[in-house]
Amino acid sequence: MIGRKKLLEERIGAAVRAEFAALISEIEKDLQEYRHRTRLKEEARAVLERAEAEVNKAHLRRITLKGRFWEAYYEEDKAALSEIERKHKRLECTIKEAEKFRERARSAFEKVDFDEVAEGAVLREKADAAQEKADLRIDALEKAFEDLLAGVWRDVNKVSQALRDECEEHARSGQPRFFDASTESKGPRPSDASEEETVRRSA
Repeated sequence: MIGRKKLLEERIGAAVRAEFAALISEIEKDLQEYRHRTRLKEEARAVLERAEAEVNKAHLRRITLKGRFWEAYYEEDKAALSEIERKHKRLECTIKEAEKFRERARSAFEKVDFDEVAEGAVLREKADAAQEKADLRIDALEKAFEDLLAGVWRDVNKVSQALRDECEEHARSGQPRFFDASTESKGPRPSDASEEETVRRSA
């Protein structure tokens, strides 16, 4: 009995979950996609910010190097000017590479960029609609189960009461259910009649 009860509960649970499987799957898909896009955007933004920081850093180095150049120029320090010239060439290469990397990072960011506020608002509306739909369906299922269980309870109560009434009736009469007392007063049983006929003949 316990095993059958558990199996019935599992079947009911599976049927109820099946009612909402498609709705839950759709919302989960939207959630995962939004998380994925948000993560990609955050990662791309972080790369772009690092690239811009490298470019800014390189430009600051160039400004500093330019100041040193003018100092060496006015002091006519040829050795310093020569060293600054070598550093300047290397720095220009560094700046070009940093700017190229920044452009690639900006392009990658633009590909994954989206309006989180606008799309978030749309998804919130979708989530609210899904929850409202689920609430309505759950209310309908609860009403259906209540009606079903109430009907089952009435059926069980009716047949149980009929059984009790039947038992009480025959308990009061003290007779079995199919016993007919009137048959006893209609004369002797066939076996008794045969015995009387045998006695008369022998006499």
